[in-house]
Amino acid sequence: MDKISGIILDVYDDLGGSVLKTIFPTADALPEFVKSAHAISFDERSALPDDAFALILEQGGIELKKFATIDAGNTALSVEYFLKTAHRLPVEAQKVAAQNLVAACGWYDIEAPEELQKVAFGVSTAINLASVPGSVGEVRSNQQKQRAFQSQTGTIATPNQLAGM
Repeated sequence: MDKISGIILDVYDDLGGSVLKTIFPTADALPEFVKSAHAISFDERSALPDDAFALILEQGGIELKKFATIDAGNTALSVEYFLKTAHRLPVEAQKVAAQNLVAACGWYDIEAPEELQKVAFGVSTAINLASVPGSVGEVRSNQQKQRAFQSQTGTIATPNQLAGM
């Protein structure tokens, strides 16, 4: 991984909001669920498990957690930022992040954009995904598990926690 210090990849890198303004030009353009998303502090980012993010990068022995997926608002923002900034990442990192973002979209009943699916699964697979009988059912099952976990604990389940359900 080349040096990424100072490069905007996700909303937490975009301190001046330059990328955010290209996605949502005004505060009124922000969907309400994005406005109410939890703003993750630096300390919280360090404490959250790796699978609460779509991508973990390592640079100089430091772990960088990118594209938060802790709630619907963070996930939606992460998808938008990924679509704007993924070209700055190595291809394999793009694929891993895109696959994890597609999965996170399923947790929150967010439609994963076709462009994201193409990066995650390749062009031909993304086009054919809608015709696979188990894929929609699996997403719905994960959504149900996520809602049940959240109603019981008040927190969002990580992918590892969902797998254990």
